[in-house]
Amino acid sequence: MNQNEENKSNMYNAVEAVFAANASIVAEVPALGEVHTDLQSLIAEIETTDGELMKTTEGKTSAKSKVIKELIASIVPIASAASAYAMRKKLVELRAAVDYSENQLKHLTQIELPIKVKNIKEAAHAVLADLANYGMTQAKFDLVDAKLTALKSAVGKKNTGFTDHVAIRKTLSELFDKVDNLLREEADAIVEVLKETKLSFYNQYFAARVIKDLGGSHTKPEDEGTTPPPTDTPTPPMQ
Repeated sequence: MNQNEENKSNMYNAVEAVFAANASIVAEVPALGEVHTDLQSLIAEIETTDGELMKTTEGKTSAKSKVIKELIASIVPIASAASAYAMRKKLVELRAAVDYSENQLKHLTQIELPIKVKNIKEAAHAVLADLANYGMTQAKFDLVDAKLTALKSAVGKKNTGFTDHVAIRKTLSELFDKVDNLLREEADAIVEVLKETKLSFYNQYFAARVIKDLGGSHTKPEDEGTTPPPTDTPTPPMQ
């Protein structure tokens, strides 16, 4: 959820708590009982959907980060060995191609990293026979290739994950719209009917319908972003 949705979610739960605390009054008005049931169901759906949304974000980020870390770990020994070899043999071009530290690799973008890794690998592989004295083997170069393939796969999964994220995000927004409509078009009207006979309940309900943000400011329940509330918004009387 974004901050606005979290604020709304808190309001929804506050309204549900008022209904639950006044179960006998809600039971006297079957239509209000139906609204309460629908509200509970929608709140549960919002919580479930928000959990799914968080998983799509956390999952794709952690998987990609792990692969990037492994790719860098696989190329650093090769770069170090080739750099040391180039220094001893005074091979200026080779050293320029492979002299890249772990920290420098970590600061490359997702696009830049695989390109730089490939360049280092290819430059070092050209002198693989000489790098045997530095502990380098073909297997180490094969590992870099495997990690490059893994990164490409992780990026592909990220794109798929993005599609899932967009779909779940849309579902969550639609659920909030449903609750807003349920409260505005049905609950508010039904509770208004009870104003004369159930004044305490009326006041509790509309107090709960106020959306509170983290800064402590308040907006009417009908507020959607910066849209001003309609002039006929019911306001609870002074007690």
